[in-house]
Amino acid sequence: MSRVISKTSESYNLLQPPQDDIDRHKKATSGSSSKQYFDDIIPIGESEVREVLLREAKRHRYWKKSTVKKMQIEGLEASICLKYNLESYTEARSTVETTEAYVPGATIDAAFEISDLDLGPAHTPNPWDFEVFPATVFVDQVRVQEIPGTSRIIKCVTCSSDGTIHCFSCRGSGSDKCRYCRGTGMKSGVVHPAVAMHPLIATIPHADTSRGFASTSTAMMGHRGPNGVGGTYGLGTPMHFISKTGVPPPGIGRHDLCFVCHGAGVGECSQCRGSGKKPCSKCGGSGSIRSFSKMKIFFKTEATEYYTESPIPEKYLRDVNGKEIFCDEQPYVLPITRYPMNEINEASKRICAEHLQRCLGNCRVIKQRHSLLAIPVAQVRYSIGKEVGLFYVFGRERECYVPKTSSKCTIL
Repeated sequence: MSRVISKTSESYNLLQPPQDDIDRHKKATSGSSSKQYFDDIIPIGESEVREVLLREAKRHRYWKKSTVKKMQIEGLEASICLKYNLESYTEARSTVETTEAYVPGATIDAAFEISDLDLGPAHTPNPWDFEVFPATVFVDQVRVQEIPGTSRIIKCVTCSSDGTIHCFSCRGSGSDKCRYCRGTGMKSGVVHPAVAMHPLIATIPHADTSRGFASTSTAMMGHRGPNGVGGTYGLGTPMHFISKTGVPPPGIGRHDLCFVCHGAGVGECSQCRGSGKKPCSKCGGSGSIRSFSKMKIFFKTEATEYYTESPIPEKYLRDVNGKEIFCDEQPYVLPITRYPMNEINEASKRICAEHLQRCLGNCRVIKQRHSLLAIPVAQVRYSIGKEVGLFYVFGRERECYVPKTSSKCTIL
C-alpha cells in the first residue's frame, strides 16, 4: 500500500522499504545488550549553591545581594533526574513521474520511443536499489534526484509534435492592436470625429472579445485592392475610412497618422512577431518531451525523551545538560535492561518498541542511538531571619528554580 505526499505541484508516492530491511527490522524488536556500563554521578555541594545565590542576586531575579548574605542554609538534599533519549535516523523514499523538454542530440540513458516498446513491471528499476548516503547522520535532509534508466522520449501532446502552438494573443492571425496609437490609427491616440461619425463607418475602434484577449485585441478586417494587394486594418480607423470612401478623411493629413501603423490601427503581434505561432512551452519547440521518474529521499531524525519524576518542571529540564552516564549507537540499539532503576529499563523497552513500530513498513532505519543523562538536583532549605523557604539548584549550568515564589516584599 502506498501513500501520497503532496508538495507544491508534484505528488510523490511513498514507497515501502525492501523486504530484507523489514525482516531485519522485526528481528531488532527483541533482545537486550549484555554490555551496559553506567558512570557515576557527582552531587551538587554547598559551595556551588552559594555561587548560584550570588549569581541570582546579580540578576535580581529572586533576592538582592544583601538578602543573600543574611541567608542561612538549613539543609541540602542531593538527588538526580534521569533523562532517557532515543534517536532513530530514518530514510523514506517516494517517487513521481515528471517530464521536461527534450533537446535534440542530448545524451540520456535508455532513450527510446515508448510507443514502440511495451515495458512490463519487471523492467522498472526499484528506487531502493540505488544507494544514497546522507551528508551527516542525525541531521534532517531532503534530496531529489532522477532514477537512472527511467528516461523515455515521447511525443508532445500539447503541440502534437509540431513544436509550435497558436498564439493566444492574436489567435494565430499574426496581427494585433497597434501599441503606439492604441488601435486608433492616429498619432494622438484619440479617434478622429470625422472618421467615427461618417455614415459609412459609424464605429470606433473596439475590442473583439471573440478573438484574442479583450485588453489587446481589436476588431479588424482584411482589404484587397484592385491590383490584388491588400492588408488588414482596424474598424473605425483612417484606413477603414479610405477603404470605404476611397478618399482620405477630411481634415486629416499624413502627419496626423500613426507613424508605426500608418493609420491602420493594426500592427505586428508582439508575442509571436507576426507569425501567428509560438514555440511550445512544454517541449521547447522540439516536438518531443522526456519522461522520467524522480525520487525524493527524506532523511529524518525521530527523537523521544523521557524524564523520571522530579520537582522541577520538564520545560526547565530541557534547557539544561547533565552528565552522560550511558550512550550507545548501533544500526538497531537494544533497550536498557541492567540499570538499577527499573523505571528506566521499562521506559527504554517501551520507547524502543514504539520507534520500531512507527518505522515498520514506512521507512528504513539507518542508525539509532540512545543515551541516559543524569541531571543533578539539589533541594536547598534556607532561612532569612524568621522566614524559611525552599529552592532547587539543578543541571550542569547550575540553574535555580524557586517553586511557588511569594512576592519579593516578604523576603527582602
